[in-house]
Amino acid sequence: MRFLTVVLFAIFSSFASATTFITVCYEDKHAPPFFVGSGFDVPEKRPGATIEILQSLDRHVSTVRMVFVRKPWQRCLKDIKNNKVDAVVASYRPERSRFLQFPKNLDGSINLSLAISMLGTCLVGKEGLAIDIANRNFPLSLAAPRGYAVLSTLQQELYRVILTDSQEDAYQLVLKSLVDGSLGLCKIYDEQIAGFPHSDQLQAVYPPVDISYGYLALSKEFTEQNPDVAQSLWDQLGSMPLHKYYLDYVNNPDNYKLPRY
Repeated sequence: MRFLTVVLFAIFSSFASATTFITVCYEDKHAPPFFVGSGFDVPEKRPGATIEILQSLDRHVSTVRMVFVRKPWQRCLKDIKNNKVDAVVASYRPERSRFLQFPKNLDGSINLSLAISMLGTCLVGKEGLAIDIANRNFPLSLAAPRGYAVLSTLQQELYRVILTDSQEDAYQLVLKSLVDGSLGLCKIYDEQIAGFPHSDQLQAVYPPVDISYGYLALSKEFTEQNPDVAQSLWDQLGSMPLHKYYLDYVNNPDNYKLPRY
């Protein structure tokens, strides 16, 4: 019996030492198709396309175990700066490279092929919005949640931006005709979609005002301590059918099925 206990302890110790635990922090707001639900709890079912991608990644990289926590976005960034969490999903910005590691090419440029998402954002509004834009009836009023990176790409002289606490708050202002429009997911890779709330009443204006790439971004400390693990995660993402996760969430919001992988 003692021999068996020693053997089991040795096996457990070997497993524990070979496993790299990664704490992933993501936003606590409901933002489909990326994240579903709000608050600090991680839904057991249908947590959002981005989280299901990471869960699948966790299953395919046997040496890794991911732990998910939800916090306000600025808190996630603060925690990864202080090495309290190991990873976030974020777009690349030069200032973020001071505390985040992104997948890179040999020449030091960002490797777009290893992004976890490639998504287009359009102006979204009622039917009259497209007419106003075509006729250049500027400035137009837009409602958008605080922290939207795409806001920095808009020409400030053309749009008056009203910041809201959530995506739903922004769309309610549009539906009540209190603002001209908002921003919404309108393209996943090469396919045009209506991936925004209230798409039965609102429409996107093409082409997208922004094409963004999201990455599994790791803390400097984690990457320095686990460079091979970091590269394995990024390489695995590059081989996954990522667009299918997002498309299935958009096309089947009430009956989502994981793509085969």
